[in-house]
Amino acid sequence: MTAPDYRLIDCDNHYYEADDCFTRHIEPRFRERTVWVDRSRGDSIGVMMLGHKRLQFFSAAVGDHVAPPGAMVEFLRGDTEEGGAVNLNPVAAQDFPQFIERGARLAEMDRQGVEAAVQIPTLGVGVEWQMRADPDFHEVLYPSIRSFNRWLAADWGWGGDGRIFCDRADVARGPAARARGTRAPDRRGRAPGAAHHRAGQRPLAGGSVFRPVLGARAGGRAGGGVPHRRHRFQRDAGRPWGEPANPPSHRFTPFNTFVGMGERTIIDQIAALIFHNLPDRFPGLRLLIVEYGAAWLPHLLKTLDKIYRLGDHRSRWAFGKPALKPSETFQRQFRIVPFFEDDIAAVARAAGVQCVLHGSDYPHPEGLHASADMLRELGAFSGAEQRRIMRGNAAELLGLAP
Repeated sequence: MTAPDYRLIDCDNHYYEADDCFTRHIEPRFRERTVWVDRSRGDSIGVMMLGHKRLQFFSAAVGDHVAPPGAMVEFLRGDTEEGGAVNLNPVAAQDFPQFIERGARLAEMDRQGVEAAVQIPTLGVGVEWQMRADPDFHEVLYPSIRSFNRWLAADWGWGGDGRIFCDRADVARGPAARARGTRAPDRRGRAPGAAHHRAGQRPLAGGSVFRPVLGARAGGRAGGGVPHRRHRFQRDAGRPWGEPANPPSHRFTPFNTFVGMGERTIIDQIAALIFHNLPDRFPGLRLLIVEYGAAWLPHLLKTLDKIYRLGDHRSRWAFGKPALKPSETFQRQFRIVPFFEDDIAAVARAAGVQCVLHGSDYPHPEGLHASADMLRELGAFSGAEQRRIMRGNAAELLGLAP
């Protein structure tokens, strides 16, 4: 494969968090009740804890026993039935500075020909649900997220240098937090281009998080960054079907995975965003969908357009009728990062090439060995279209040179 004559922008990168990412900057009165790593066993694998309880979703420290980048490529392409495990031939992140340190990651980006990357948490997306569900941790939820963001600002930064754009962890402000008088997560030092991470949205306090009162909080960010939609771990989705409730990630059943971690967890959000008319209220808002893949998108847009047309005849619009068809709204305000194994050409036909952005999922094992490997999946596109996907579309979103 010939290297491109331009530097890439990768919109799906990750880091493995430090053991003290939640405890380092938290107020002393909360330190014993937040997320921490118990290494008292003496082996190489730390035990994830939330206060005095085991952290449910990640039971082991996230970088201690994980397969290297690209370990699952052949399996996910369907070329083999071997290698379908994220801990196959595991390595320890601490042995690879580029997985855990900003300076080493910048050097690795230079080696791979990557100018800029959007960095998404690993551990950071797996703690909110348990803190919300367990009354023992309601009070520590916001201090914990605030502390995580302070660690993130100190160790990785928000993107002011135009290289590493980190997701600021954020949570919807629910009734428990208001009752206890806790404050929203820290925003200090955020660069204008920094993305906003949301570990998934479900209805809040009996209503849509995108209705005008609550939606103003998300929409108000339109002038200051990119709201970033990411994995929504719907931990209890299998419960009504008799499946295990709230299992750790390595014990998800196939059905738990389908309803709790797959496309089911994003399509409701897209429908609510559009049908509850958030994009029309905030036309400057741009939303980046990452780590859900995109194979499902063509059918979803066709279905939403059909329901939109039916709405004129059978339904009332809860928050006003959107001015455009859902597919047109998506083309105007949404951007999406497909999985490498998706039919990316079909996604581009449905949403437009301008909506498709490159992401390698580095250094996670289900991603690519290196960022430029995505070019192998873009054979159906012209050279100019490849450049848009691998750089130009993301540059526009992040305010970088095309």
